[in-house]
Amino acid sequence: MSHISTDLIEVYNTYFQKPYHIGDANRGLSSMLPYRVGDKEATNDEINGIKIKEMINGREVFLPITLRNDKYNLKIACATIRVTSKKTIIRTAVSERAGTIKEQFQIGDYVFNIKGVLISETRGFPTAEMWRMKALYESTSPVYLDNALAEIFMPGENRIAIESLEFPEQEGKHIRMRPFTMVCETDFIDTLTLK
Repeated sequence: MSHISTDLIEVYNTYFQKPYHIGDANRGLSSMLPYRVGDKEATNDEINGIKIKEMINGREVFLPITLRNDKYNLKIACATIRVTSKKTIIRTAVSERAGTIKEQFQIGDYVFNIKGVLISETRGFPTAEMWRMKALYESTSPVYLDNALAEIFMPGENRIAIESLEFPEQEGKHIRMRPFTMVCETDFIDTLTLK
């Protein structure tokens, strides 16, 4: 079988019209590598004193993802993932003082907005890939997300709940590629013990 070489970043930009970058756009990916800062060398998880985890939080990162459950396994090479979360904070007003006293009550789920392109390996419409994604979306069994960025925010199991799935319209594009957007969130398992 012949092989078609495709620039995945070019494919992504065709559908979502956004340039891909992480860190300093002028320096490219080399800005993520360790280098000297003043008299000391930056560590692998820190650049200019800023933790990489903090620097990439909220940025779209072009990384392959795998969605899986007990029946289906779908690998998507052309995808970006945005991570967001929201805290619940209790604000208490105090008389004769400006502002409020804030107490962190709870950290919400991490929400993953995934944009990507399903690509058929058979040069035709990606029917098999769309069926697998539909089956994962409709599944009542646990779904897991394997992705280098998402795993930072999901210690232990990478279990998610898929909230929405969209296949936007496409006009005059490649038939073997189908863009999609998906919103999912962490699904932590907790055991409640009654006493």
